[in-house]
Amino acid sequence: MLVDTHCHFNTFSPGQRQELISSFPENYYLVDSSTNYESSLASTGLSGQHSFIYTSLGFHPFWGKEFTPVVVENYRKLIREKEAIVAIGEIGLDYKAPISLKEQEVILREFIELAQETSLPLIIHHRLDSSPIFDILDDFFSSYEKIIFHCFSYSKEFLKKIVDKGGHASFSLNILRRKEEIVASLKACPLDSLFLETDSPYMRIKSKPSTPFDVKQVYSHAAYIKEVEAQELEKKVFLNAQRVFGLK
Repeated sequence: MLVDTHCHFNTFSPGQRQELISSFPENYYLVDSSTNYESSLASTGLSGQHSFIYTSLGFHPFWGKEFTPVVVENYRKLIREKEAIVAIGEIGLDYKAPISLKEQEVILREFIELAQETSLPLIIHHRLDSSPIFDILDDFFSSYEKIIFHCFSYSKEFLKKIVDKGGHASFSLNILRRKEEIVASLKACPLDSLFLETDSPYMRIKSKPSTPFDVKQVYSHAAYIKEVEAQELEKKVFLNAQRVFGLK
């Protein structure tokens, strides 16, 4: 039983999506993350048609110039109307974004408030050498039990701050690159705090776009690094996804 806990299936072309959907085996699940309102509509359309696809409503910092309060209201309406929305995200902070860190923080706080209002978990995007991310989250949460830091690529010390508050780290295809810091963090991550993802198609494999099928490589390599049986790891990550996202 495999779950890709973070991908961008909505960005694939209709033809690619159909080809992949027709090939999905049983007991294969996707959490499809959007990055703006347009991709949110595409994702909810997919999760409304296919029981193995779930939607996470995101607003990536790269789309920050498009943000208005109307965006949040549109997302609020989608949450009221659609049944397969399981999270808010990815949202967060990114030094490559076309807007300032201060502007990004305003948007992040808006979506954190939406997550609290709707009792949905958060998927955090974080790409900064240092940032006020923990200070921001601590303004809203005493526990991180409904927070997932996706595409985790930071130190064991950063991981410890998340895990000590009950939060989660999601490791992606970047573990195949065997960067020492990421491998050390994956080894240190408790199974109860672990999620696995592809971040496809944006996370590339040998310069080629990935697909949700590549999550098999993530599970296999993670099991090797953590020295656990593959089936045990699959079961544990799925139970984590069930607990946090409410997957059926």
